[in-house]
Amino acid sequence: MAKVSVVIPVYNGAATIRRALASVFAQSCSDYEVVVLDDGSTDDTASVLAGYGDRIRVVSQPNRGLAGARNAGVRASGGEYVAFLDADDEWMPEKLARSAAVLDQDPNCVLVYTGALRVDLNGRPMPNQDSQTQGVDSPTLAQMLERPWNVVPSQFMVRREVFDRCGGFDERFVTSCEDLYFLLNGREHGHFRSVPELLMRKTTRPLYPKALERERECELFVRLVRVRYGASATGLIREFRRMRMKVMRHMARTLMEEGRPKDARRCLARVIHYQPASPKAYRRYLKTFLPARSPLAASRTGDGEA
Repeated sequence: MAKVSVVIPVYNGAATIRRALASVFAQSCSDYEVVVLDDGSTDDTASVLAGYGDRIRVVSQPNRGLAGARNAGVRASGGEYVAFLDADDEWMPEKLARSAAVLDQDPNCVLVYTGALRVDLNGRPMPNQDSQTQGVDSPTLAQMLERPWNVVPSQFMVRREVFDRCGGFDERFVTSCEDLYFLLNGREHGHFRSVPELLMRKTTRPLYPKALERERECELFVRLVRVRYGASATGLIREFRRMRMKVMRHMARTLMEEGRPKDARRCLARVIHYQPASPKAYRRYLKTFLPARSPLAASRTGDGEA
């Protein structure tokens, strides 16, 4: 049995799954198995995967979302450690070897994560890379309850026994927040370690409309965290909601620049949800009903705000 199970959930990922798999096959570590969970794809994903023969194990199911797909992939695997890779992400060649070495050397470590490089759809590094989690070796649960811990599944490797004790990813989350909630749960079972090198390439996609569609699950995350951790999660909830507000405001600004006031209005309604006492939030919202002005006119008045 392989030491590491690589679990790749994919939904309509025919355009990207080859790159993800190529990054797995390029690993310096060879003691791994690959389980690809086809989560009800309707494109050419199945035929692409069939071309790999017995190099991968393919499991298919009706669409259940990321949490359900990852859980099913883990159930179909058998490695001591589990590493996740999203179908549009890639690993550097040392990702598995460096991560497994940490778990081998520290029996009390339950999860290890590496640094990540955010790239655009063309593979170019994004500006203003967020490095807040890089170099932090072992966040305490108290630290994780102060602010969102932005580590995505493609960055981490977890012991199977701990994954099972956590009950896997909570399948009440379909498209968002399942990773944030899992990390909190996992930290209750032991400490984390980090490999600060950038050993994963995370593809960044346009925010709208998916970020807006995920708002319901973001509210679910807040409710579950509040119930589970009580007042100790006040900081996390406050910072999480602030982060969501900034995302909504950024999307609204971009959409207004693109001449899409109706779409911007949907985002600004969520900004008001997060800042109900902010006059500026209401002014931004009302501006979406005004006739569009040219960028030149806006610059002359000094008002280019969405």
